[in-house]
Amino acid sequence: MPSRLLAVLLPALLLWAGNAPACTLWALQGADVAGGGSILVKNRDFAPDHPTRFALLAPRGGYRVAAMLSVTPEGRTMVVGGVNEKGLAVVTATAGTIPRSLRLERIREGGLVGAARTLLSRCASVDEVFADKETLARLAPAFALVADARRVAVLECSGTGYALEPVPAGAFAAHTNHPELPGGPEDLRQRPDAPGSVARLERIRSLLAQASRPLVLDSAASFSRDSVAGPDQSIFRTGSKPSSPRTLGMLAVWLPPGGAAPVLLARTSNPGEPEEERRLVLDEAFWRSAPAPGGSQPFPGFGAVPAH
Repeated sequence: MPSRLLAVLLPALLLWAGNAPACTLWALQGADVAGGGSILVKNRDFAPDHPTRFALLAPRGGYRVAAMLSVTPEGRTMVVGGVNEKGLAVVTATAGTIPRSLRLERIREGGLVGAARTLLSRCASVDEVFADKETLARLAPAFALVADARRVAVLECSGTGYALEPVPAGAFAAHTNHPELPGGPEDLRQRPDAPGSVARLERIRSLLAQASRPLVLDSAASFSRDSVAGPDQSIFRTGSKPSSPRTLGMLAVWLPPGGAAPVLLARTSNPGEPEEERRLVLDEAFWRSAPAPGGSQPFPGFGAVPAH
């Protein structure tokens, strides 16, 4: 990766890794999806001073990306999910079993890069993600679900190694903030799994297992509102204290088969702002509206995005 790009990405990644967010990810594929293809969903949980924004990004030398962003109090942005112009979708969650200090150390020492922005700008399909072993080896600690219209995969990165496994046909995928892959890096689990991470994973798996098939995008996304486990351990978190992490947004995307345009649901739930939700069809007209290379622009109806 060019040193200029690394110099831009690394400060934001260090700020992002220094916090303790908690996200819930889930995906369905094939016959479980009405119309076929894949559905990928992320509920983004973070400290309330890191709002969610959505933007169309045009990286220099990479694919254009419809991105979910985390914004720091300093105005730096971090891509935490999205779908690119080729139909690849990636959503990420913090590797919460690696302490903050160790995540920062691995990022600094290894010159590591964020999974979502990097994979979305470089790869056109899940097959290409599997093939790009050099990039996978340089990803910062994170968990991710990766999908295109044909398949879904689970990615676990420790900063020193990674595991990437396809989701079997007929199965769904879910992830929170602790390791799940049997063959994942041994150094991912540096402390016990957080009770909230375990509770959210069990709950989303239960909802997915009990749901009538096939699901449409709105049905799969509706699980993002589930709050049965209270303010701090639910899929939709409100936080028991003013400073507590809470759900700040949702991204859900349907990747239909046959090259049809993806459909994206974007929602912000930022404190002090009205909740906003938009449905976008990511067709040729959408991608043609992208800014010049190196630029970004907010989704229609959403707030401005800081320069990044």
